[in-house]
Amino acid sequence: MDTGVSWYAKNTSESNCYLLLLVPGTDVNASETLRTEVTSPDGNWSKIVECAVSEDEMNIDGGRCNYNITLPVPNQQAWYFTNGSVTGPTGGGANYTMAMTKGVEGGNDTITLAPGERVRFCADQLAGCNVSFPEGDWNVSYWLKQLHEYDGYKGVHNRLQVVYPNMSTSTIGTVYTQLGQTQTLRELSFSMSDTGPFTVPEGGRFALELEWSSDANGNLEFYCNLPDRRASHVTSPSSDPGYPIPELPTVILFGMGLLVITGYVMLRWNRRE
Repeated sequence: MDTGVSWYAKNTSESNCYLLLLVPGTDVNASETLRTEVTSPDGNWSKIVECAVSEDEMNIDGGRCNYNITLPVPNQQAWYFTNGSVTGPTGGGANYTMAMTKGVEGGNDTITLAPGERVRFCADQLAGCNVSFPEGDWNVSYWLKQLHEYDGYKGVHNRLQVVYPNMSTSTIGTVYTQLGQTQTLRELSFSMSDTGPFTVPEGGRFALELEWSSDANGNLEFYCNLPDRRASHVTSPSSDPGYPIPELPTVILFGMGLLVITGYVMLRWNRRE
């Protein structure tokens, strides 16, 4: 942004992986701002992300690698991690319960888990009626850092859950992520593709539970919204019916179905008379 110079990232196939090589001190310097513009092939969807270049990225990390930018998808919704509280049913068993806010990024909060502890991020809005999700991929992305030097190959158990009005929970999908390098701030991004169809009942909610390895040597930190980096979040699939209340066409179709069933029952009753 300081020089007005622009480049095109390159890829070598039809994949969604791109590479851009910049020369430190020539193309970019620490504290300067990189602006990334992404557009879908059909031109219908785009996103702009701005971030400041840090000294570590220039001199230690070798750049900004495995950096993901997700374009919006029709019906897809983003839920951001926060350190806020949740009212209503949140389920049991978790050591900490925090809120996820739809479309609104939270503050720069850190949540620390000891070995074996769990944090459950709950949608801050209760389902206004029974909301049924068809099959689809849930995309998860969050920042973390393990604090002990020997925890490089420990991992996090990620569970997508439904929280019921009676405080019980059921797990819809699970992914185990292994961390790799030690004591390095990094972003984990993955898809939960084994979710299958499920329904969040009226007065319930969906949630994402994160559990740190019980055999870890030290604590693990989760970051909600780091400065100059995209916030930790979960995105629902494109088949999202419009949680917490389905969109009007879905409600109308559901109402028409009830009318048809009612009419059929009335017809059979009249024939019996």
